[in-house]
Amino acid sequence: KLMEKIYKNQIREFINFLVPINTNDWEEFSNRLYYKKFQKNDILLQAGEVENYMYFMVSGISRIFQQKNDIEYTLRFDFPISVFNSYASFISQKPSLINVQALSDLKAFRMSYADMQSLYDVSKNADRVGRRMLELLYLQREMKELQLHSKTAEDYYCELIKDNAQLTEQIPQKYLASYLGITPESLSRIKKKINDCNN
Repeated sequence: KLMEKIYKNQIREFINFLVPINTNDWEEFSNRLYYKKFQKNDILLQAGEVENYMYFMVSGISRIFQQKNDIEYTLRFDFPISVFNSYASFISQKPSLINVQALSDLKAFRMSYADMQSLYDVSKNADRVGRRMLELLYLQREMKELQLHSKTAEDYYCELIKDNAQLTEQIPQKYLASYLGITPESLSRIKKKINDCNN
């Protein structure tokens, strides 16, 4: 319970970073957050299902991926402290085109679609928080698309490990390579080159 309280305070700091909220608004928000643990490789959402939750990660790594012709394409990794889910499915309440996976043991709070809608009715700042979260998520997506077209895989990999050095060590190489749009062999060469340069 103590750790849950600490984790929830981290979420409050994250929300306040997006939109400053008063105590009453936070209480309404907090009362709709439910603590949940996931094990490594758990599938939180499978393509074809409707996304019913917004997740607020406090520990672990998640992976968003799409599967086509038995090949997995990694679209995004999320690290603490962050918000993640299948946004398009959550907003539209239509079947998701992507999968959401716990890439490691993962701890998060989640809020259901119904609870978020009810929150909008009682909190004047809730809709601002929701909008800011979506703006942040789409900004991250657009920045990744721009970076992948304007930077080399090596540059992008260096940025990734610089921002999340310890956590990226937990990501299997095949997923990192898929995320960067290269083969595992190419990623091995990049990692060797970087190690050689650092030695």
